Amino acid sequence: MNTDQKMTIQIGKNYTVQIGHLSQMGSLNDVLNIGNEYRKSEGLREIEMREWLARENTWEFIATVERKYAESSKTPVAGVFLNPRELVNYKTLDRKMDFAKLIKLSNVIKTKKGRYGGTWAKLFIMLDLANYLSPELKYEMYEVFINQKILFWRDVGGDNFKEFNKLVDTLPDRKEKNNTGIYVSMSKRIRQKLSILSTKGYNEKEHDSLVQENRAEWLKTLGFAINVGWIKSFDELKNAFDKLELIEK
Repeated sequence: MNTDQKMTIQIGKNYTVQIGHLSQMGSLNDVLNIGNEYRKSEGLREIEMREWLARENTWEFIATVERKYAESSKTPVAGVFLNPRELVNYKTLDRKMDFAKLIKLSNVIKTKKGRYGGTWAKLFIMLDLANYLSPELKYEMYEVFINQKILFWRDVGGDNFKEFNKLVDTLPDRKEKNNTGIYVSMSKRIRQKLSILSTKGYNEKEHDSLVQENRAEWLKTLGFAINVGWIKSFDELKNAFDKLELIEK
């Protein structure tokens, strides 16, 4: 799926963070707010963003993320610094990091204004902030993003849906017809089976990793069955879908 979708991801029982499913740029402000809620519940002091951003080892890690993304990019990326030792050039008189200047230079952490305002950064950096704030938040973030692979399944589901619609057009009883209604009908069936009829798209907090994975795998299975000729009509497609079971973990 080529378009970066802004997702709202459920963290724990009561919180959410926003993140782009392809760019993996997420809201550090969301992470900070959740972390401070956890800290308050444990009787700990709240932490300001500037405290974490002013630390040298924070920027040593950000520099590493910057370099790794630059190395893996298929197109040239203007990196900030490749050697963490250069960070000494960005210290203030009190020996803290001049993070305002560094953010302006960076590709992996940004400040924004407007609807999606605040400080945004790559997932690795979000996890670093979570680790600094709270062990519990660190666990919750790793569970959702690393163990459950929610961004991966969102991307695969989007790709599989596009491919599935193309294969529907090849069904013997649907060739050379307007199949928009079929796409809508199957989308509704999927949403009903996933118990998300009351929501839109696949970017809201209700659309957890199991929702994303089930959707992706169902579409892959149905698409394969059409491709090899096991499903030859819309009625057979509906019957096959009804027999699919939910993946549960």
